[in-house]
Formats: sequence, C-alpha cells, structure tokens
Amino acid sequence: MSLSDARVEVDAYAKRSPYRLLDPRVKLICTVALIVVVAVLTELEAVLVAGAFALVLVIFSQVPASHLARNFALALIFILFAALTMLLYRGWESALVIGLRISVCVLLLLIMVTTTPFHKMLMAMRALRIPKLIASLLLFTYRFIFLLLDEMDRMSLARKARGFTGGRNLLDKRALKTLSNTIGMTFVRANARATNIYDALLLRGYSGELRSYERMRAGTRDAAYIAFVAVAMAMTALVEMEVLQWTF
Repeated sequence: MSLSDARVEVDAYAKRSPYRLLDPRVKLICTVALIVVVAVLTELEAVLVAGAFALVLVIFSQVPASHLARNFALALIFILFAALTMLLYRGWESALVIGLRISVCVLLLLIMVTTTPFHKMLMAMRALRIPKLIASLLLFTYRFIFLLLDEMDRMSLARKARGFTGGRNLLDKRALKTLSNTIGMTFVRANARATNIYDALLLRGYSGELRSYERMRAGTRDAAYIAFVAVAMAMTALVEMEVLQWTF
C-alpha cells in the first residue's frame, strides 16, 4: 500500500461532525479551560466525572470510535509511562488518577482537533492574539508533513518502476544505502518545492498574516456549548472539593 493510499484526510470528520457549526474560538477556549481544570484534579471521583463529560462530547461529535482510538494510541505509551511512574512511588490509586487524567485531556484535544478544520483552528488562535509567527509555523509544518509524504511516495514509486525490490533487512548494506539516499533526496526535493511554494505565496501578497473570507460568529449553539462545558467544570470542581459526594 502506498503512502497516498494509507493517508487519511485530517479534516475529513471536521466536515461532517455537528461540532463544525461551532465557533472555533469557543471550542478552543472551552477545551483549554476544561483541560486546565482536569489537569489539577487529584480525586479519582472527580476525574471520572470529567471523563463522563468527555465521553458525552465524543458521542455527540459523531466521530468514529475507531478513528479516535487510532489517534489515542499514539499517546498511550506516554500515559502508561506516567502511570507506571506513579505506581512505583505513590501506589495504584495515584497511578490510576494520573492515567485517567491524561487520557481525558488527550481525548478532549482529539475532539477539538478532529472536529475543527485546521485553517479555522489557526484563525481562532490569531483571533485570540496568538502571535502570527507561531500560527504561520504551525500552518507550514502542517503543509510540509504532506509534502514530505508525497515526495516519499513518488520516490518509492520510481524505485519500483526501476525494478528495486529492497534489501533483506535494515542491516543489509544495500538497504542502508537506499534508505540514506532516499532520506537525502526527499529533503532536497522537498526544499525545492518549499521554495516554489514560498515564492508563490509572496506573489499572492502573503505577509505572514492568515486571511480568509469566512467570518467567525458565535451564536446560540455556541452559548449551549459554553453552558455544557461550564456545568462540566463546575460539577468536576465540586466533586474534587467534596462538596458533592460522588461514589462509584
């Protein structure tokens, strides 16, 4: 399977999820606020309440669980490392708390990123006074990931067209030589394409500022979303402070 066949469009579910109708500024602020609250929790019951609210968001996002699971798996090794560290020093309950706490934060980020087109996320960041240099760096990093993949895909196809079958393993001299040449040529060709893209941007009046014809407007849906997140934060905080006695 080629890289282009294996690649999944990043914004695919952002075009179908009901959350696409929300103002990206509202989603960004609410997600960051909720993550900050979850990050300081120390009680297991409070973390479970926050996790329940996160699962509600997942259900209404209409993003396939398999897609979220594949992306969540990328962070799993870091979650397990943190949990095992706490298990050795503080016991199983602390390990469970830290593991669930990080998991909830990752899940909230995944919901936001998966249901928001990338360019709208950058526009929301600029609207919230994130420096344009950071926004531009994120934009070009996002763009050049696919550019590098495309170059690798082309070079792989060219090798197959010339009858290359590959080495026996990575320790094979021929395989190492091919791998090193591929890495070098990928960056050389990607740099040439990057230069062309930058020149094209300058010709179109690019000045480092992200511009779009779309206008962000908060409405009734956004107010409902803010209310939901506010309730989630309040209930989580009350359980954490033991004002609400929540047992599982």
